[in-house]
Amino acid sequence: MSVLTSSKNNVSNMVALPAIISPQPRIVFTDVDDTLTCDGRLPYETFCALYQLQNAGIEVVPVTGASAGWCDCIIKTWPVNHIIGENGALTMERNDRGVVSTHFLKNEEDVKSDYDELIKLGESLSQRMPQIRFTQDQPFRITDIAFDIGQTVTVEEALAEEAKLWLLEKGAKAKRSSIHINAWIGEHSKASGALGWLAQRDFTEQDCLFIGDSPNDESMFQQFQL
Repeated sequence: MSVLTSSKNNVSNMVALPAIISPQPRIVFTDVDDTLTCDGRLPYETFCALYQLQNAGIEVVPVTGASAGWCDCIIKTWPVNHIIGENGALTMERNDRGVVSTHFLKNEEDVKSDYDELIKLGESLSQRMPQIRFTQDQPFRITDIAFDIGQTVTVEEALAEEAKLWLLEKGAKAKRSSIHINAWIGEHSKASGALGWLAQRDFTEQDCLFIGDSPNDESMFQQFQL
């Protein structure tokens, strides 16, 4: 594996990755928004890289705060067979026939009751802070709520932080990403979702590396050395 130091078209600028990076990782866990995407879109080069990794036998597993709806779209259209979504609350897997199965940390009744409680909490937050509104993909979320702070609108950082702290004071878990505030009920995180996925397979943490960019990636940076 190698990286470009300047012009992506000049092979002479390619240098070896630092020795701390495994030359042959088996799993690449990665955030999605503003990590794989740029200005909300997936660049051509990134899509090609995903195929190259797949062809090299390296499993790419997005670990994202994105909604179940987005996760369903990603796993059906990208060269990935697994995805961990809604900040670790659910996993999706696509089999050889293209059929996608979804697995939740909680049972169906708890998922529904927690979601109903979260929606009420989110409505109260928006009444208190009118600039903090649900994301456009909220109808496609199952286990959490999300507020747009940098995707289609720009919310000042101080207000976004105040909103996050208010959610925490009300007993929810809350994290900021580069574009959203996510809130949920329970102790799960991106890292717990990734570790749960690993526990069901013949991989260790040493087989993995993680790429991310946001405060809601903190648990992953703490868990994985690379």
